[in-house]
Amino acid sequence: MMKLPKNRDLRRILMAQVPADFADWLDYVAIISLFTYTWSVEPIYFAFFALAFSLPYLIVGPFSGALVDRCDLKTVMVWSNLGRAASTFALAFAGQPELVLVLVFIRSSVDSFFSPAKQTAIQVLAEKSELMATNSLSQILNQASKIVGPAVGGALLIFVSSQSVFVVNGFVSLLALAILLWLPKGLRPKNSGETEAGGTDQKKMGIFAEIAEGYKTVGRIPALWVTIGLGAFGFFAIFLHDTLIGPVTKLLGFDQSILGLTVTAVGAGGVLGALAVGSIKRPIHPYALIGPGMFIASLFTLLLGFAATNMWAFPLWIFVPGAFVIGFASSGIFVPMRTVLQLETPPDKMGRVTAVSEAVTVTAMMGAPFIGAMLATNYGLGVPFVIGGGLSLVLGLGTIALIPFIKFKKADEQPDSQEAELANAS
Repeated sequence: MMKLPKNRDLRRILMAQVPADFADWLDYVAIISLFTYTWSVEPIYFAFFALAFSLPYLIVGPFSGALVDRCDLKTVMVWSNLGRAASTFALAFAGQPELVLVLVFIRSSVDSFFSPAKQTAIQVLAEKSELMATNSLSQILNQASKIVGPAVGGALLIFVSSQSVFVVNGFVSLLALAILLWLPKGLRPKNSGETEAGGTDQKKMGIFAEIAEGYKTVGRIPALWVTIGLGAFGFFAIFLHDTLIGPVTKLLGFDQSILGLTVTAVGAGGVLGALAVGSIKRPIHPYALIGPGMFIASLFTLLLGFAATNMWAFPLWIFVPGAFVIGFASSGIFVPMRTVLQLETPPDKMGRVTAVSEAVTVTAMMGAPFIGAMLATNYGLGVPFVIGGGLSLVLGLGTIALIPFIKFKKADEQPDSQEAELANAS
């Protein structure tokens, strides 16, 4: 049975993640509704929306990671949520789609500080033996928000306008901020360059040198660069077809209610998958979870692609449970990847390494939907699923084959969170 982390402050951070993740999905539903039903924008605006949402993690993210490694984590997370709330309130007064896109870019730029800070805080506060369970709990909260957020957003839109949903969502972001205010000041990892006297034996780096150090750290540690690379290729494979699930659902003869049920099934599978991963007690090689997870997800993706290509009859009792299995398998991929980053990264570089991981992943993701759309237009809707599923299959088998060659640090070989520097500044 998975247990809550022992550290009270870590539990507070996870508690704050609930409204933070929930707010992300409320925003998503409100923006899609605004673009689709209020303004009836051209399809290109949805592509720009995806770009405005993801591009800051590539452009701003490296600077965010470097600053996170310099700063008090509480301060970063509080100001990040304040910025999210302010930009969300501003969306309520945006009168044209171009202004919405600008505000989405600003919101994502501010949000790019939160993820590195949260991952660093988990590394600082969790006992090493708790990391897998803590990341599983974080994944559970994220997946649950995918189930509840769109449902609540859809219900709100029955009674209020999209702009009013942004106002509600701004207050939700403020709730996350209020929870984070209870964290102690001076929450940061112990700098590996500090001396006993409290000084440092390293020269003060400039911001660009610190960013470069994040990439150098990843390059020096095979467990990091191989895992980040696998994650990037995995996301590329997923996003070749992820945005086409709606058209494929329609092509196979299912209506909108089945599409919603499918999204819910993926989220439910993600919750139970994270619960299962977090309940694992014995040490296990991360690739023994990541490889099979990719392999299992690829099988249903390939089946869906071949069905769409050949117009096979696809029973509902396979379609929805298959989506559940994909969600379940995804937790076996994402939870161990985050745990690898926290176990392998030096504490004073966690923010930068997290930012590197996000930047590499976003770079791989950004082109995939456009390539998938081109393949679907020229060769049929099923082709991106076949190619994406085939790539996931190869990645899964390759990950399993790497198990004997990639060594990872074990939780019981490292000091626990009491070695972190937790100073309470007045």
